[in-house]
Amino acid sequence: MAEPCNYHASAEAAWHCQPCSRHYCSSCIPGSSANYHSGRPDCPLCHKPIEYIGASNSAKPFWQMGLFYFKYALQPGPLTVLALATAVSLMISGLGIISLAVLLAAIALVTRYSLLVIEKLAGGQLEAPDFGDALDGNSAPLFLKVIGMTLIAGFAGYKLMALGQGALQLYSIALSLLAPAAMIVLALEGSLRAAINPLKLLQFTVIIGWPYLLLWITTSAVSAAPGYLLLLVADKLPPWAIVPVIAAATCYFYIVTSAMMGYICLSRQQQLGIIAEQEDDGEYLDEAEFSRARALAEAQILMREGDFKAARRTLVECLRRYPDDPALNERYYRLLLATQDKKALRELGPHLLDKFVRMNRAHKAAELYLATDPLPAIDKSHLRHGLAEALYRQQKFRPAAMLLNNLHKEDREYRNLDAAYLLLAQIYIDGFNREDMARKLLAFVKQKFPQSSLREQIDTLEQILGGAQVAG
Repeated sequence: MAEPCNYHASAEAAWHCQPCSRHYCSSCIPGSSANYHSGRPDCPLCHKPIEYIGASNSAKPFWQMGLFYFKYALQPGPLTVLALATAVSLMISGLGIISLAVLLAAIALVTRYSLLVIEKLAGGQLEAPDFGDALDGNSAPLFLKVIGMTLIAGFAGYKLMALGQGALQLYSIALSLLAPAAMIVLALEGSLRAAINPLKLLQFTVIIGWPYLLLWITTSAVSAAPGYLLLLVADKLPPWAIVPVIAAATCYFYIVTSAMMGYICLSRQQQLGIIAEQEDDGEYLDEAEFSRARALAEAQILMREGDFKAARRTLVECLRRYPDDPALNERYYRLLLATQDKKALRELGPHLLDKFVRMNRAHKAAELYLATDPLPAIDKSHLRHGLAEALYRQQKFRPAAMLLNNLHKEDREYRNLDAAYLLLAQIYIDGFNREDMARKLLAFVKQKFPQSSLREQIDTLEQILGGAQVAG
């Protein structure tokens, strides 16, 4: 089962911090590797480098990926290897030195490519590597190590013959069981000593657990497939085609088994200590966007951890650089609400709400205003007006009316008083069915603002009220 993010339960983790034992999703760790100074994201809590686990964490169980292994070997890289094996089989004639050299070189390249498949899949790269990646100069050394493994295994078997047939049979079974583990260890570590170390191989099988037995069964069955295929088609092919068919089939199923070995390592990537390849890097963000996203994510994580002081410090530092960022201001206000910092809410609340109104986010200002207990005292008339208008649209009539009542007494010079009282009249009508109060307000506006640009709306509302009175 995939590990969820510690801070977004519905998201799968993409990163893991070993010291903190915390899992993070891409929302917690914004941007791409290029956004971070070290080229690798760090933990928002301890600021140490974290490990990418996205591919392994989202990987399905080994036994659910049957079709994947066979389709994997049909990608351009594996098909190039198949074409090489087929071409070499057609070129070889006799057992001359040149033919033998070409054959060994081809086998070495196929071996190198198969080990590369294990290595790349174990690291999280689900696309097959290009054939060119195998031309890295390691073909001969790794092929010699595979030969060395074979010779050492044969020599050990020869020595065990002295102990009797039973001991030799047990050794053959153990050798068969540990063969996939040996190839995987060689692919991952490139060490012949590690690949023939029984304790190392046993440790590997224990880490993989019971799926290793399934791996052994499936790889054994797939490895035998070329032999059965030959029995089916041998009498239907011309003699010259038999060797190329054997070469292509052997190469194909060899890559399929390698894909199985690599994928089972991917499913146990963290336990095996494999450094993951971040194939799907996040989207690169410009400096300003990254700073804001990082501060928001870090503040949320710190708040969830209960470290409100650090969360507040993070937000304040970022707000100094980007004072008008809506998301930062909202997160800061919600931090004050979460910590019930009444003093800060009393002193900073109106200033933050004013920011939202100025940024054409009056609906957000109204939401935060209502979430504050007690409601902050608002002394700026334009802010009271803006909040009341947003609250009216949200049908929060009582707090809207409280903001506008007696506004003319508290700020005689407010230039939009006519609009504010027209709004208050509408609030009394729609929210409280108080036509009498609405008429008084409209009469006051007509008297105090005879040249108001809202005169047409005022007259219309008076007509509606007059019609309602007659109908009543």
